[in-house]
Amino acid sequence: MEKMLSLEKARELTLAQIQPLSSETIEIHRALNRILAQDTPSFVSLPSARISFRDGFALNSRDSAAGQKLKLSTPIFAGNPRTEPMARGEAAWIATGAMVPDGADAVLEEELVTRLEDAIELSRPAAPGMNIREEGEEFKKGELLLGKGALLSSREIVLLIAGGYFEVEVIRRPRLWVVAVGDELRHPGTVARAGQTYPSGGWLAGILSEELGCSLGRVILAEDDSEALLEAIPDPAEADLVLTVGGTGFGRRDIIGESLRQLGAEIIFQGVKIRPGHSLIFSKKEQQAIFSLPGMISAAEIGFQLLVRPAILKLQAKPARDLEMALVKTGQDLESLKDQLHILRGKLERRGDQLWVEPLRRKNCHSEIAEADGYIIIEENRGPIKAGDPVNFIIHPHRLRNFFPKP
Repeated sequence: MEKMLSLEKARELTLAQIQPLSSETIEIHRALNRILAQDTPSFVSLPSARISFRDGFALNSRDSAAGQKLKLSTPIFAGNPRTEPMARGEAAWIATGAMVPDGADAVLEEELVTRLEDAIELSRPAAPGMNIREEGEEFKKGELLLGKGALLSSREIVLLIAGGYFEVEVIRRPRLWVVAVGDELRHPGTVARAGQTYPSGGWLAGILSEELGCSLGRVILAEDDSEALLEAIPDPAEADLVLTVGGTGFGRRDIIGESLRQLGAEIIFQGVKIRPGHSLIFSKKEQQAIFSLPGMISAAEIGFQLLVRPAILKLQAKPARDLEMALVKTGQDLESLKDQLHILRGKLERRGDQLWVEPLRRKNCHSEIAEADGYIIIEENRGPIKAGDPVNFIIHPHRLRNFFPKP
């Protein structure tokens, strides 16, 4: 076990212990934001035959010329292909998406012909292939649509549906349990008496995990007691990931470290050189990853974003997306910490072409979390920072559009 690591070293050790989960087969329409676990060749060609690109008249281009009259035959509709070939000197009205019959090699637009009683007169000749999509023009049967490891958005999903997929094999979602630790905690929906509180930190960790793709199984409350905590932590067969919130400090009732050892978990590291969030613990039991976050919601949120978030992405084989960081100017004097990364929440403001940040240093941390646009990152040992100096700022993903609108 290592203690009081730098953030970079803690991330390195965490990701070295995390491997992508196994796969599962699910219905394609349920695969949004999942990662493909296999290559996906197409089951069909698209189009599956020569089809008309628009409403018009199917004909043989060798019969076409300005003023040419062609005899009309039975109309052709999508889904009802014509079985007999098109004869020379004849034309047939054809719907968009309908199969072009043999003997026809062009579709002339309706506005380029004059309708007669049982014939049409052409105003111009038709070129071979005009308004026709060839069989397999988009992709052919057996052609690779998406490779293993592709992230499925709505666009990739409709591509697979077009290729004939009803089910697809993807990396399964991490099964998550959250254990909120504290004698003072009460479940939402119950009465909280004086001195009691609801486990907002635990629920924040759970909801942030769901946003990243986890399947949240349970949020459990455990008393400040090793036996109660041991009973609350699920077996590795029930949860791939466990987040405990509370009990990670160094006080008399901070029980996480000893409880993890009794559980048989291997503590990978205890303590990270960040403030807030320095008492975070990462451990493993078999293949189950256990992150123990501090009980203060401000510290729990930051520890989650900096260390738990990358682990959740790797469990799903998703790309390691760093949080967006910008260089902004501080509106107040700031101080760095000795040998520790200092993190403050901040509120952004655009002044002309420059972003400025006002640090939020409130005691009412829930309101601060809701108001903040992200985190001011103050490097260790940087020294005094004056108002107007540049600082790094991690912007919450859902606030990016407020300050970097798309053209």
